[in-house]
Amino acid sequence: MQSPITNDPKVEVSYGKDGFKGAWYSAILEETPTKSGPDNLLRVRYTTLLKENTWTPLTQSVDKSFVRPVPPKDLNDVVAVFEEGSAVDAYYKNGWWRGLVLKRKEEAEGTTYMVYLDSSQQPDLIQCERKQLRAHLDWTGSKWVRPEELVNSEFSPGTMVELRELESDWCPAMIIKEVVEEKGKSFVVKYCDHNFLTKSGIRTVDSRKVRPRQPHCPVGECELLESVEVFNGSVWRRGVVRGILTLEGRYMVTFWGAKSASQFSYSDLRPPMEWVDGKWYKRPKQKAGIFGKCDTRKRKRGDVEDNPDLNDTVLSSDRTLIVVKDSAANVEDTRKVLPFAKKSPIWKAYEAMEVFKTLPQSPHFSPLSETKADFREGCALGMMATFSNLLEKFKDLDTDVTISELDSMKDSFTELEQHGFDVERPLLRIEKLLAFKDRRVNILKKREGFEEEMMVESSKKREAEQEFSDMERKMVEIRYKILILQWQEADLGVQKKVAKERKDAAYKNICERESCGRELGAELEDVEFDFETLLSAPW
Repeated sequence: MQSPITNDPKVEVSYGKDGFKGAWYSAILEETPTKSGPDNLLRVRYTTLLKENTWTPLTQSVDKSFVRPVPPKDLNDVVAVFEEGSAVDAYYKNGWWRGLVLKRKEEAEGTTYMVYLDSSQQPDLIQCERKQLRAHLDWTGSKWVRPEELVNSEFSPGTMVELRELESDWCPAMIIKEVVEEKGKSFVVKYCDHNFLTKSGIRTVDSRKVRPRQPHCPVGECELLESVEVFNGSVWRRGVVRGILTLEGRYMVTFWGAKSASQFSYSDLRPPMEWVDGKWYKRPKQKAGIFGKCDTRKRKRGDVEDNPDLNDTVLSSDRTLIVVKDSAANVEDTRKVLPFAKKSPIWKAYEAMEVFKTLPQSPHFSPLSETKADFREGCALGMMATFSNLLEKFKDLDTDVTISELDSMKDSFTELEQHGFDVERPLLRIEKLLAFKDRRVNILKKREGFEEEMMVESSKKREAEQEFSDMERKMVEIRYKILILQWQEADLGVQKKVAKERKDAAYKNICERESCGRELGAELEDVEFDFETLLSAPW
């Protein structure tokens, strides 16, 4: 039986060089398989690969086993939209790579697909348009067959899940594909970030360590000592709320096995839930004491009890977290300097804070003498908290901070200065940051000018590339037509030879017939002469 690849010189070749393995590239046969060289090698010319450092199409002698016909187009014409989990070939870097459709996104410009390439030679995830995809078919050597499509399930390709890293830690991930082996079922997964945007890292995990993505459920207003899950680093970890910074919308959380607490925003917390028998269940709210006990006694808003179980964490009247070392500390009498007496134990906590050790402060709070006496100490404590929060906020600033935010911080420090705070260094740094912001604005303006120029040049480059691509395509089409004409010329040469042989044989037959005719004419003349001679002879 004649090989199907002889019916059309257009074929696809699996190029074996590193960086290209696993892909199929369009090519044209330069010789028929019946005339191939030794070791079953075929000479091919690639239509999308060029020789190194040249514009000449790459030619190569490859084994017949690496050559196959071009897949039929009729199947791809039927498939208008590929479903998630479909086996496809994705056109990437001039070749067709096998992959799986993980996600399909409908947009105004058209449908886009997130495709996982089943190859270690190329990036694992790419985004494609419909025209860059075709249905995957396997060539058996004599016909095309379709692979079995993956069955949709709660763990189908592209599904967002969570992986158990430790006993109670869960890491976001995406299912790439399912692997069934004798030892059991496992999944190839790709790690994701907090918002389930993919990032580097692919591994195979046991199915028992995989669960669906926990549904979004607001954590609500957390209470002290309540158990929560916090996204820390790249995993959801179990922790306990140790403090509430209501004014900042943040919580102080201690992780299991850790002694110190860390700050987290509201969006980083979620309630603990369990995945049991295919359903999610909320855990009942639990509280844990700081030293293994839980304080359940009610106390009035603003009261601080002398409780040894709670002398590490208390709430002020504005529900702002205050950390103290000794709630029974002696009250320092500062009536000689301040317009109020330091009666609150929170002063000692402020004195122990690192920020006030780094920048010692001795505010006089003299403007508070015009404030009602009952509010003076509370206002002073609020200013101490404001000073500390401003310095913490200063450390968290990034390059995107606005000038208005810096001006606002500057005004706040200036107001604190009127109450005796030493704000010379913070104000100096803010002035420097404002100067940096001005420089940054100037640099960004210059860069915008360069980017506009680059966009113009990029547009010219794309036009030139498109023109070059069109010329290359036309040249390939012309070469293909030339090759077809050469094949036709060879066939016509054989037909011409056969016609010439028939013409020569006919000419020879005609000559032989003419010779016989001349001989018969001469014989006829002799007979007629003898006849007339006999008639005219005398009796």
